[in-house]
Amino acid sequence: MISEEDKNKVRDATDLVALVQETVELKPRGSNDLWGCCPFHGEKTASFHVIPATQVWHCFGCGEGGDAFTYVMKRENLSFPESIRYLAERADIEIEDDPSFKRTGTKRNRLIDVCEETSSFYHMLLMRGKDARGRDYCKGRALDADTCRKYRLGFAPGRNMLVQHLSSKGFTSQEMIDANVVFRGRNGGLVDRFFDRVIFPIFDEQGRCIAFGGRALDKEKTNAKYLNTSETPIFHKGKNLYGFNWAKDHIVNSDEAIVVEGYISAMSCWKAGIENIVAVLGTALTERHVKTLTRFTKKIIYMFDGDAAGQKAARRAIQFIEKDDIDLRCVILPDGMDPDDYVRANGAAKLRELLDNSIPLMDFVFGKLEEESDISTPGGRAKAMRAALELIYPLRASYMIDGYYMQIADRLGLDVEMIRGNAGKVFREVQQREEANRRREQQRERLQAARDGEQMDRAGMPSQATNASVARAASSDDYPPYDEVPYDYLPNDGGVSVDEGAGAPITSGSAQPTSPVNDDLSVLTDLERRQLACERELLTLLTTFPDSFRMFADRITEIEWVDARHEAIAWSVLATPEQTGAVDVMSAARAVCPEAAQLVSAGSMSSTSAHPTETNIQFLLDTLELYTLRRRLKSAQSRLRTASSLSSEERRALTIQASQNTARIRELERAVGDIADPFKTD
Repeated sequence: MISEEDKNKVRDATDLVALVQETVELKPRGSNDLWGCCPFHGEKTASFHVIPATQVWHCFGCGEGGDAFTYVMKRENLSFPESIRYLAERADIEIEDDPSFKRTGTKRNRLIDVCEETSSFYHMLLMRGKDARGRDYCKGRALDADTCRKYRLGFAPGRNMLVQHLSSKGFTSQEMIDANVVFRGRNGGLVDRFFDRVIFPIFDEQGRCIAFGGRALDKEKTNAKYLNTSETPIFHKGKNLYGFNWAKDHIVNSDEAIVVEGYISAMSCWKAGIENIVAVLGTALTERHVKTLTRFTKKIIYMFDGDAAGQKAARRAIQFIEKDDIDLRCVILPDGMDPDDYVRANGAAKLRELLDNSIPLMDFVFGKLEEESDISTPGGRAKAMRAALELIYPLRASYMIDGYYMQIADRLGLDVEMIRGNAGKVFREVQQREEANRRREQQRERLQAARDGEQMDRAGMPSQATNASVARAASSDDYPPYDEVPYDYLPNDGGVSVDEGAGAPITSGSAQPTSPVNDDLSVLTDLERRQLACERELLTLLTTFPDSFRMFADRITEIEWVDARHEAIAWSVLATPEQTGAVDVMSAARAVCPEAAQLVSAGSMSSTSAHPTETNIQFLLDTLELYTLRRRLKSAQSRLRTASSLSSEERRALTIQASQNTARIRELERAVGDIADPFKTD
């Protein structure tokens, strides 16, 4: 467990603006606030808001927000403790775990430990083992010792050497199986998954080993040239990219990412000085790959192999050309070469020249369609038109679809109305074909699940659990992450629930405010939803300009808050001494509400309003009082209509109070109405 002192030390050493600007272009707007396009969802107009004074951020498009820790958790896909260590390493701060907290490791971390130990073991066998076949293969592919050490290449001889090694290190059979480095044979014993293969460890963004690819040394003795780790709780081939841990800083510096197909192609490019290079892992470029890369750059160059498979991959990538405003370009290598072949034959300078002359992906693909059909004949033009329409099927809902129709018409010399008229029919046929393929794939998965169950039965394993896990896998493209819970975890019945993402435990006996607000805003009335938004605007200004609010403490006392957390934050800020700095103000807010960073970052008035801060404060206080009185008036009217047990004196008091509230509401409505809308700029 990381101490509060270390958390605060890391938080104080981190400049949120500098952190965000590593991947997001921020521009000033309003009173020292910064805005940019959100890195977590696609958008064309800036809705991502950073407040330097309070070191918090919020996106008005996707609703995410918080401080530096939550930003890193979201950007790097980390847990809360991992985000602290990430920023500590960035700030060169040494973190010490609390020695009073003993744990054996989370499930996820234990699987990573299995992979790390496997990688070290295979690397030792490659570099110093008696069997020289792995070293001979590396020499034949021009992979020198420095490259082998950098990429931690390994050699897997098989013969259950890995099972014995991992067992000696204290890993359980289930941990090895879950990490997919061993499997259970028909006799029930454990068997090494990789044998007679050169091993390419696969790392996550933090440089931790999470999976492996194995290249067969004797293709005659195996069915597959390459054998890769299957999907596991820590590895998804449609999400992870080979070499991304080394490439991401270079991607930011060069403002472009280069994607290849194959481990050795990535290594050869890196050796040639092209360091912003990643590789897909036995799959085509996926949407999750694109989302990962566009966090760091909007320019992606896909360097396809020059063979038919590479060109097919180029066509599949068309579906991403409109994702997140990316500039998706391509390079096709000549004569069926892959990047490794090309670099060795022509050198790094020639490859760099090809990359500098990359072309838009759509131009390349449409050009290939012309080459494959004789468009000088009616039949050739019809064939090319159909192929082009099938190609743009994933973009059929795009607002640019008419532009694509025009491109096809211009290239084929056809009327655009003819292209548009045939598009509907072709799109329906493609949709029907995809649905049929999907049904066949589901049937195949069900049959495979049944076969797996039978095999497990023969091996003495229960088939029910196997079939259940296969069914879960078939129902989702991604495995859900393992819960971050130690293997030896026992439920705590002392009334403690840990909000690890917020950084502090909340005990049932503490003074923490409980919020009546559910994440589902449908439980609130329209008036409450509007007041909730106004409360958060108030908190954003209050934490930025606390001294400007101190004179209005009496008015704040009269507010009936929709969210009790907001009230707790407000009073914690007002309780700080005058001239308290913004960082200390945020510390006071976090002390009473762990979610303070997310809540106080959600206001935008300081950036959108053309009024002085004092006018905005007056407007918010008037508005919150107005909403409070309207809610009181509504409650009083309801009681007068429905409460038959009220005495005449009680009814009289309610009526008088309602009349007074009505008069005050009219005053506030006039006051608020006299101020131009502060949420709009001039």
